Amino acid sequence: MSDSKKPKANVLNSTLAGAGAGTIEILLMQPTDVIKTRFQSVHASAHYKNGIFKAFATVFREEGFSAFYRGTIPVLCIVGPRISLQYMGLAFYKPIFEKLEGSVIPAHSSAGLAGICTGITQAVTLVTPLEMIKVRQQTEMYSDKHQRKYHGLINTASIIIRQEGFTALYSGLMATVARQSWGLLVKFSAYVEMKALFERANPDAELKPWQHMVSGGTANILVGVLNSPPDVVKTRMQDAGRSYTGTLDCMKSMLKNEGLSSFFRGSWLRIIRIAPGGAIQFGCYEYILSWLNKRE
Repeated sequence: MSDSKKPKANVLNSTLAGAGAGTIEILLMQPTDVIKTRFQSVHASAHYKNGIFKAFATVFREEGFSAFYRGTIPVLCIVGPRISLQYMGLAFYKPIFEKLEGSVIPAHSSAGLAGICTGITQAVTLVTPLEMIKVRQQTEMYSDKHQRKYHGLINTASIIIRQEGFTALYSGLMATVARQSWGLLVKFSAYVEMKALFERANPDAELKPWQHMVSGGTANILVGVLNSPPDVVKTRMQDAGRSYTGTLDCMKSMLKNEGLSSFFRGSWLRIIRIAPGGAIQFGCYEYILSWLNKRE
């Protein structure tokens, strides 16, 4: 579609469309996120030694189907600051940087810079504490007495604050900032460039839903690989019983004791989780956004 025919970004509609798309994606893909988080955790990963598929079977056999949706409430709460802010940031920041392209900043860099700004905004608002709660819930397994320590969003937060202090909710903040900003730089840049390829092939036609889904899925494959290290460090910093004094200490310890490959633990699960998730998310986002824009 030529630039003159592209609709102007509507920040409110982009935010609402992002919330809807993110909710749909989470409800469909949450089981893979639970397994991914357990593989990244130090104490939980020791329970799964026989691969991804057997891990799914083990969780189902030992804890039931509901275990695949542990931590869903905090994840859904993250939809506001993360998914909605993601598309709000794309609609808000990208036009600002587009005006500077070619003069102040390099060409084709507006999407990536919008991703960095959006990622920082996400991490320092609610994403870090909600991710902390999610990780604690997802990595907790049944005790010998089949009792759980964490029950729900408020209960988990109160236990963490009471036992570890309020600042514990922001454990892994720097890793979360790195993950969000770097991940959205890759995601926005790849998505915009993939869309541009389809648009150049047929400049006068609107992109079809499958083209948005291919663009989003491809972008998230890159995110799954390139953004794995900060995601693993974030999970380690938020893990119960962690022995790291800080983000840098965590990285040094992982490199020394487990090797470089430890930064990519759960990468395949991340790809399995976010590649189809990206296709679902971007496809739903563009559909909902188009519907909202047409109602105006």
